[in-house]
Amino acid sequence: MNNSYKKLCYRLLGKYIEGSSLENEFSLTLRQAEINSRGSMFLSVLLVSSLLIGLVIGIILYLLPIKIMNPISAAFLVFAASSGVSYFQLTSKIQNRRLDIDRHLPFAISHMSILASTGTTPMNLIHLLASSDHGAVSGELKKIIYSVDILGKDFIAATIDVARITPSPHMRSMLIELTRMAHTGGSMESYLHGRLDQLLIIKREMQQELNQSLGLFSEMYITFISTGVIMAVLGVTVGSILMGGQIGPFKSSEFFDIFIYFIMPGANVIFFVMLMVMYSPYGEDK
Repeated sequence: MNNSYKKLCYRLLGKYIEGSSLENEFSLTLRQAEINSRGSMFLSVLLVSSLLIGLVIGIILYLLPIKIMNPISAAFLVFAASSGVSYFQLTSKIQNRRLDIDRHLPFAISHMSILASTGTTPMNLIHLLASSDHGAVSGELKKIIYSVDILGKDFIAATIDVARITPSPHMRSMLIELTRMAHTGGSMESYLHGRLDQLLIIKREMQQELNQSLGLFSEMYITFISTGVIMAVLGVTVGSILMGGQIGPFKSSEFFDIFIYFIMPGANVIFFVMLMVMYSPYGEDK
């Protein structure tokens, strides 16, 4: 995105968001999504862009000869929808990272328990795991190594920083426990064995929840898409008869064309995107 546009958005809204609790909360959300931007800048661009899109749609509807809906209401709805879609994409990215970390974490902990049985220190253990192929878990551990080796932070402080921003609560609790053991000592091997058993149980529960939610989605598709087509056709037919062949500003044939070529494909695309966003991390092998 053009830097001049970002600066303009920041001048318009950034000074009102800067330093607020909203910015602090959103900055943490951006770090969890691995987006390198300040919360005030991101929110300024998001809100201004959504407002511009809403104004454009409102002006287009105002200039159209056929009044489909109130331009002001349409502009407000487009603004809300655009902002909501952007925030949904952000939270989906965080959810995908959390699922990716949780999927690789049991294997990483199993590797850690083997290394811990040889008497490896927590820092060396982090180094070895980061250089291994454990997906997003290795990526999180590389942040600790970067903070310690490049930025010169203390190991405990660097680990706590990563624990604070990681989207996975299981990863967070493990990192906090590692800092406690590095500070006070303790049997890392026994802790990791116990943690591994817990995560395997959680993984099985997540798989059961996935199967149940997929079943729910299939029922939703049958109810709203398949059955919805039949009900919509009946509704349009009855409505056109009662209203003399007109449904609002459209003829019944025009409304059928809009329904068949725009509404139904759009509903299927939205359903497919929802499935892809919510469930694609479960099927990836990284």
